[in-house]
Amino acid sequence: MATPSLRRAIEIYRTEGRSNLRGKVSRLLRERAQDGYWRLRGTRTVTRGGVTATFPTATMDEARTLRRLLRLESAMLSDLLAELRPDDVLYDVGAFTGLYTCFAVNALADENVVAFEPNPSNLERLRRNAAYNGSPRISEMVLSDASGTVEFDNPTRARENWGARGSIAPDAGDESIRVEAHTGDELVERGELPAPTVVKIDVEGAELLVIEGLAAALASDRCRLVYCEVHRESDERRSVESYGSTPGDVERRLESLGFATERLDDREAEFFLKGSKEST
Repeated sequence: MATPSLRRAIEIYRTEGRSNLRGKVSRLLRERAQDGYWRLRGTRTVTRGGVTATFPTATMDEARTLRRLLRLESAMLSDLLAELRPDDVLYDVGAFTGLYTCFAVNALADENVVAFEPNPSNLERLRRNAAYNGSPRISEMVLSDASGTVEFDNPTRARENWGARGSIAPDAGDESIRVEAHTGDELVERGELPAPTVVKIDVEGAELLVIEGLAAALASDRCRLVYCEVHRESDERRSVESYGSTPGDVERRLESLGFATERLDDREAEFFLKGSKEST
């Protein structure tokens, strides 16, 4: 019986030819060799933007996830870490497995790093990764533009695909769960969380919902930086249908809140947006 890898190789050979198959197989072998090296180490200590963090890499999935995230998030991660000040308060909204959180907790006081991650499988890995570095605040709630409960789409898929982070959407799939949602401003006003000075957002198309729910804090002079991964896969039609916005709306809304915006890394599938205010 043909294995999935063999079936994929046959498909590539038939549709793309021998030369493409050779290149893709070579690339896959290099990646697996690197994954194996990281796994043998057990843990991996990495420095970005002048900050060092440690991550468990005892399994192939842990090694592969960390290596790919470091590659894909390099521009935004390095810029954010280089901008951090010792007294900053960071919100990591859509923390996934904790890449940003783990670095930030090595640069800031533990209580000044707040990670939001509602996906149960990701949350387990986030807590484990964070424990290697410190004790940040970790919240299972969703940050949105209104309080209540929301449908969170496909929460278990991340176990099968490291890049599947889930999202909130009115058309959530069969594996959806009900998740508690709050606005960031409400949490700050009630004194449950300190007001942020730096916010990182990666929520698979729902960026504007987070921004609207945190608008008062973002508009404050205290908040000086926003980093946002904007997904073109959630662009135009799907974003309008699911969230009532497009990626361009995210840029315009941040500008209306006093941020000058720039794209740190503009790709086919997404772009990494930085919003900054003049230093005071």
